[in-house]
Amino acid sequence: MTPFRAVVLAGVVALSLAGPATAWTRPGHMVTAAIAYDEIQRLRPDLLPLIASILDAHPDRGPFQVAVDRTTGAERARRMFLQCARWPDDVRLTDQDHPAWHGALWPVVAADAPAEVRARAARRGDTPAGEALPALALNYAVLADPGVTPAEKAKAMCWVLHVTGDIHQPLHTAELFSAAYPTGDRGGGRQFVRDPLGGGPISLHWLWDDSISRSGLPAEAERRARELEALHPRAGFKALDAVGAPPRFAAWAREESYPLAVSFAYAAGLATAPTEAAAPAVPEAHWQALRRHAEARVALAGYRIADVVIAALDAAAGS
Repeated sequence: MTPFRAVVLAGVVALSLAGPATAWTRPGHMVTAAIAYDEIQRLRPDLLPLIASILDAHPDRGPFQVAVDRTTGAERARRMFLQCARWPDDVRLTDQDHPAWHGALWPVVAADAPAEVRARAARRGDTPAGEALPALALNYAVLADPGVTPAEKAKAMCWVLHVTGDIHQPLHTAELFSAAYPTGDRGGGRQFVRDPLGGGPISLHWLWDDSISRSGLPAEAERRARELEALHPRAGFKALDAVGAPPRFAAWAREESYPLAVSFAYAAGLATAPTEAAAPAVPEAHWQALRRHAEARVALAGYRIADVVIAALDAAAGS
């Protein structure tokens, strides 16, 4: 075993600890991937054949074969990329699953939190719960390593796409500590409201996750991507900068998504309940504001995914 592969194996074992396990939904991740693919096509079309060849080597062939269906050529390549972004959710509860890789939760302490709850949150310091950030660093390193096999790169690419998307969702970067949630609400997973679209109970976390798209059809992901690209063009994001070496994953989570959780997701006066049975309705104004925030974060995630993939593949090529 090479030293690099030993490090990767050790990292995989260490990062497989239990932790936050949800994400933008599969359709939402497909939207981020569609935006990213458009951006790679615009900035570096020369990389598209390489990306397709890497994904063709993915060892979990079944989901990709279903995703591409009978398509060929450019459409097949796009569909593989969209499937790549959702693959980490498709392998939940399998030996490929890494639940802790989906989040990095910093504490948000409510005004009503008792002293012992405040102390519990304070003991965490600035260390988030969950392993999204080291997982991103690990998989980016695999994708950027010229000595790694295409099959290993394919899996790493899927995790890079997926977790980069995850850390742009504010409730993948924060959890509330309060009188009602003394051990934390797990990124909104323990708070419930009524789904504005379906009417049934839904966690606050899933309200954000489901806010972008609920259709797993590639055509719908492409349609939503075009909408978000028009609403939030790359030029409109002052936050977009050089990816950096290593990429600024922690800053994207801690300095962008977490403040949005503090200023809006947990501070907008939304009534919630600790049980599904008591879940209250979401006011229309809040739902529309939530969707606007989520759409901006997904668009930004898509552009950044493109930048990260380009940077990693260029590093692997020695560019």
